[in-house]
Amino acid sequence: MTRSEFFDLVGREEVQRLARASGTPAYLYFLRVVRKRHADLVGCLPRRFDVYYAVKANPHPGLLRELGSMGIGADVASIGELEAAISQGIPPGRVEFSGPGKTESEIAKAIQHGVSSINAESLAELEIIARASVREGRIAQVGIRLNPGVAPTQAGLRMSGATQFGIQAANLEQALRFIRSNDRALRFTGLHVHTGSQILSSEAVAENFRSILELALLSEDLGLLPLQKINFGGGWGISYFPHQAPLDLADLSSRLADLFNDSRYASLKTARHIVEPGRFLVGESGVYVTTVLYRKPGARREFLIVDGGMHQHYLLAGGMGQVIRRNFELDYFPVLDRPSRHGSSFDVAGCLCTPQDLLATDVLAHCDVRPGDHIVFFNSGAYGLTASPLLFLGHRLAAETALD
Repeated sequence: MTRSEFFDLVGREEVQRLARASGTPAYLYFLRVVRKRHADLVGCLPRRFDVYYAVKANPHPGLLRELGSMGIGADVASIGELEAAISQGIPPGRVEFSGPGKTESEIAKAIQHGVSSINAESLAELEIIARASVREGRIAQVGIRLNPGVAPTQAGLRMSGATQFGIQAANLEQALRFIRSNDRALRFTGLHVHTGSQILSSEAVAENFRSILELALLSEDLGLLPLQKINFGGGWGISYFPHQAPLDLADLSSRLADLFNDSRYASLKTARHIVEPGRFLVGESGVYVTTVLYRKPGARREFLIVDGGMHQHYLLAGGMGQVIRRNFELDYFPVLDRPSRHGSSFDVAGCLCTPQDLLATDVLAHCDVRPGDHIVFFNSGAYGLTASPLLFLGHRLAAETALD
């Protein structure tokens, strides 16, 4: 989302006032943006879809509470995320538990909570789920996370193909036979496929859905167990950087309508369909607010040293799988009004004692930036604080606030 698009939803003066009042460093999450993105998502999908939220994107209680109040379920990847979702009103019957390294104790707790599906990512995990189910005296709802063996070419982060995730399609029949032979411990819920994240091509998203429908047909053709749900994963991207084209939702809506009206997939209409975005729902809702501590000359250009850093916002410094580091959308908020001053360019560095802590490079300022002014980074609502190396150098945590 561009800076101007954000200010259409949350006024610049409001952000500036809140930045001054919040203390820094701080994250501000605006729930009105989440609600808009949810409406955009629902408007894109065929009616049969349920929306679940990938909690790993941002587990802040205010966001989870808002999403739960909207009837959204949750995809979790740890017991901590599961308990966070439940504590904010998302019922266990609308929670799916995924992740390649679930421990036996985590699986037992998920069974105790009665989650809607534990998505097994290996044949060995299926055996552990069955054992835990017998010990708990309760049938486990279990799905199969399939790895289709190929990764989407236009994903920012690939989670299928030659990765540690999911059961290979070649082993699907063996997994289904195991579940059927352990029907006193396991109840099959269906398939889960998540191939990648940060996909900005509507054609690629639609093609991903089509390939998942083909895998679902394969499951049906085996005829071993009824298919109750198909979880299509997430992966819908957002535009982080200036001049980065966003996902074309109108084109995607048209493509998905055509796909789900295809008679080849008519037999799958009785299965529940789930989509589980994280970044798409909350990524554009957040801003990261920092204060300029120092302005100092450098060998190439001046530096603005701020009180935040990559320990609180790893994405800004190119973390979480970025190949080429690029600047997020940002803005300057002077503490006192000053005349515009175009042409001054800066590198923005965090407070950490490492050269990696560069938050933006060669950015132009529209004012005479001084210590005490605020720099605000947009599109900071996903994979921010909890996806960062928080303990590095022992600095204090950033504050977080969810606002309407």
